[in-house]
Amino acid sequence: MEFLTAGESVDRMASYCRVEQLLFGLLGAWAADVSEPIAKLTLVATADHCAWRSRRWFEMLPTAAPGPDAFLTPTDTEREVFALITDLVGSSQGVRMAVAYDELLPALRGAMVDHLERTSSVADGPVRRLLGIAITDISNDLEASSGPRDVVLALAEERTLAENSKAGLAAATAQIRQIFGA
Repeated sequence: MEFLTAGESVDRMASYCRVEQLLFGLLGAWAADVSEPIAKLTLVATADHCAWRSRRWFEMLPTAAPGPDAFLTPTDTEREVFALITDLVGSSQGVRMAVAYDELLPALRGAMVDHLERTSSVADGPVRRLLGIAITDISNDLEASSGPRDVVLALAEERTLAENSKAGLAAATAQIRQIFGA
């Protein structure tokens, strides 16, 4: 396995920053439309964690010209993937929970695990520290989501919609993984 160059590592951190911002907006909007209180609270908490992690990634970006703001414009691929996700889930609470906690957050965590494995403990200490914190935070969000997900998916209609969405999601999985920089 090859270590990432400094530029590759920065590109990934910028990707995490942008995607976490997009996840904050997406999950926050979904929380407003979810009727199950426990699912609503879970989505709000996860959205809040995405915002917190996004801020930490922003703080890690280089401050030299062109500066960290230059890394924050979402790419065309990121915009396309989030539009595809929005279209795919529609108004289904079950699909929203399944996409958030079965696809998006695990893909983000997987990209960060790969990043961690490809960084040097000597040269990339602060990056490794933040990756460890972010991976743990995402893992905790995934664990906390299992009960609320089960509550939402206990409704037969929501479970059916979530299962039917897997075909459309399978086609989008490669694009979803690409937006995380892996």
